[in-house]
Amino acid sequence: MYYDGAKIFLISFVVSIFTSVVVCAAFFFLMPLIKPNVDIVIPDFSGSTTDQARVIAEARGLLLVLGGEEENEIVPGNAVCRQTPLAGSVVKSKSTVMVFISKGSSKIVLPELRGQGLSEATVKLSELGLKVGEVRSEENADIGSDKIISTIPPAGTKVGKGDVVMVILSRGVEVIEVPRLIGKALSTARRMIGDKGLAVGNVSYEVSTEINVGIIMRQQPVPGAKVKRGYAINLVVATVLE
Repeated sequence: MYYDGAKIFLISFVVSIFTSVVVCAAFFFLMPLIKPNVDIVIPDFSGSTTDQARVIAEARGLLLVLGGEEENEIVPGNAVCRQTPLAGSVVKSKSTVMVFISKGSSKIVLPELRGQGLSEATVKLSELGLKVGEVRSEENADIGSDKIISTIPPAGTKVGKGDVVMVILSRGVEVIEVPRLIGKALSTARRMIGDKGLAVGNVSYEVSTEINVGIIMRQQPVPGAKVKRGYAINLVVATVLE
C-alpha cells in the first residue's frame, strides 16, 4: 500500500488549523463567562440587621449563614454581634461567613431609689426581678427619716436578675436638747453632758465674787437649744483671783 505524502500533510494541516480555530473560539467566548476566584476582604457586619448583613455579603460575593442568638451587653437586640471569620480576613469568593445575632443584655440597670420609702423601693426592685437584702440605717441631715439614702450596689450599676440589693435608710438627725448646766459643779456638768450624748467643748475660767469656785457661770449653746448628738458644749467656770 502506498501513501500519498502530500495528501497526508494537507489533511494534518487542515486538522491543525481547525483545532486551533475551535480552541481560540472557545477561549474567546467562554473566558468572559468564567469568573476568577478572587480574594475578598470580609466586611464588618457588627451592628447590622440580618437583612442588611445579607445584602452586604451578597454584594461581596459571600454566603451569609446565621449561627444563632447570644446575649451581648454592648450590641442591641436583633443586630449582628459576632462573626466568623473576623472582619478584615481575606477569603475566596463564595466563602461562607457565619454571623451571630444579639439578644441584648440580661443585665438590669439598678434604678435611683434615693429619697424613696422602703416599701415603694421593694416593689420597684421586685418588678425588676431583684431582691431587698440587708437594711441599714444612719443619720442624714438631707434625707428624711425612713427614706433611702443609697443602695449597695449604687444606682446605675448593672446587676443580674435575682441579685440582692442592700438598702441604707435615713433615720434623720437625732436632735438633743441642751441641758441647763449653769449653777452646776464642773464634774456634774461633765456627767450631764455625757449622759445626753453630747461632748464637753472648751472649758475656760473666769474670776467671780458672786459664784462659788468650780461652778458653771455660762454655757454655749444656751440651755434648751436643739443640737445634734455629739455636739460640743463650751463652759465658763467660776474661779477666784489668785
